[in-house]
Amino acid sequence: MRTALVWATALAVGMTPAVFGAATAVAAPVRGAAVQAGTGTVVQEGGRPTFRVGSGVPAKTTFKVTLPAGATGPVKARLVMPLLNAPADSLPEHVARAFTSTVSVNGSPAVPVAWDLPTGPGSGDDLSLVLDLPAVEAAGTLTYGVTFAAEDWISGYVAPVLDGRFEVTGASTTPVASGAAGFFLDRGTPDRSMHGALHARDANGVLWRYESLGKDDSSLTARVRVGGGWDAYTLITRLTPTRADGKGNLLARDKAGVLWFHEGSGNPAKPFKPRVRISAGWNDYTAITGYEDGMLARDKAGVLWNFEYKDSWLSPTFEPRARVGGGWNVYTAWTGTRDGVLTRDTAGVLWKHSIDPDGSRAKPFFARARVGGGWNTYGTVVQTPDLGRWTGDDLVALDRSGRLWAYDTVYSAVARGGVPTSTRERIGWGWNIYNALI
Repeated sequence: MRTALVWATALAVGMTPAVFGAATAVAAPVRGAAVQAGTGTVVQEGGRPTFRVGSGVPAKTTFKVTLPAGATGPVKARLVMPLLNAPADSLPEHVARAFTSTVSVNGSPAVPVAWDLPTGPGSGDDLSLVLDLPAVEAAGTLTYGVTFAAEDWISGYVAPVLDGRFEVTGASTTPVASGAAGFFLDRGTPDRSMHGALHARDANGVLWRYESLGKDDSSLTARVRVGGGWDAYTLITRLTPTRADGKGNLLARDKAGVLWFHEGSGNPAKPFKPRVRISAGWNDYTAITGYEDGMLARDKAGVLWNFEYKDSWLSPTFEPRARVGGGWNVYTAWTGTRDGVLTRDTAGVLWKHSIDPDGSRAKPFFARARVGGGWNTYGTVVQTPDLGRWTGDDLVALDRSGRLWAYDTVYSAVARGGVPTSTRERIGWGWNIYNALI
């Protein structure tokens, strides 16, 4: 799982030093003075504070800095938080903007400070988020109060225990004082828009809904009846991911070969709007699934066709189909994902076909990447939004005994996209009463 780091914060009281760049008029530093070399200390008072994601209440922490004896001149402080095991290409470009902080030094008015994620030459080997604090005049003791807040979505990139450092430098870049900085992050329960819902059809044609509870164990709510009559369809698949907030669209093909669109309502109690007819003739296809860029369909000859969205995923209108290629009858199961499609071949090997951003409608994917073998133990595999909390999408698999398993999805450089982990978690049993999972 991609991991990132977060910081928390605090206000402090004491004497107000000169803060360079602040609006308040202050005395200029003595020209030519410099911080003397030596070893100072930084202590985070009270240890790691806890920030609860989504609470709207910034966390607070205080760093007490003792500079070397005789230190003079301006000094600068910063927090450095390494993003452990987080490759740069897996992090959103705007990740640093998800964090907001203020700082107060020795009781001065708090001012906003911005986080940064330096990359490229001179940024060092470690990928770290950095919070640069305003320069102040050296004093024997400096007290920094820092506040921290973060947007909900960042929890998908953040570890629950965070460790970094607080360092103070003078004229050179060599720290004259440094110490550990650590934080606990209570990621809380994700908003319903950030975890998934799974649907299942029983033998009587009733569609049932299970929502994620947003817990670490990927547990699901008790089932809720969506409605009957879904046995009119010979195929049901998601077009866009179905979430606990009632969003997410379905595609369904009836016995006459007509393809229908069920738009997500945004109301979890009635998650789908009345169906809208797309077109007829879809009995020519043996498999259909939605994916990030539209819809994929395999015909009886094993040819895969790509139907990209014409306007946007908000509308069930597609560009004319484009032929991707033949040979897709080798796959006995498949499911669309946010970045491509997962397929299982007749030998039980799972493959990932990741979207090529430079591809075309006829060549939408990179070459397939092998995920692993042994997947013939499952009759059905379905991609879902996160069923746990802050771990990314999940792959749900139903075995022949009716046990339901969940796999977290992680980024794979080889597959150039998300793939299921090797560790599974049982989240249900008795699911062989259902003949379709969506």
